[in-house]
Amino acid sequence: MAQKQTEKKEQQHKPAKKTVIPNGFIDLVAFIALGAAAVMLVIGPILGWILEQTGGQVIMQALSLVAQYCLLIAIAIPGWRFVRGRRKGWKIAYFIFLAVYVAGTILGVTVGI
Repeated sequence: MAQKQTEKKEQQHKPAKKTVIPNGFIDLVAFIALGAAAVMLVIGPILGWILEQTGGQVIMQALSLVAQYCLLIAIAIPGWRFVRGRRKGWKIAYFIFLAVYVAGTILGVTVGI
């Protein structure tokens, strides 16, 4: 009888399932962010000037937005892994930083900041 009770207690303490994001995905997104940022820094001024002459400034804004959001994904996932086991203050700071980053990218594209 005592053995059955201990078996039931052991079965009740299963760890919660965690969502697993493969490191390969994070690596891919980081690579895309790096590539887009490199294009924006090196070829961006030339490409921007060419596209400005033809009226295609939207392409530069889209490339910039893709680079910023790929960078966001590449740093947000490891950032969450860091704060996940910490106190509530860390998590609040994480979401505040995340919201400021997203709002800044949206304002940067729409207003041109």
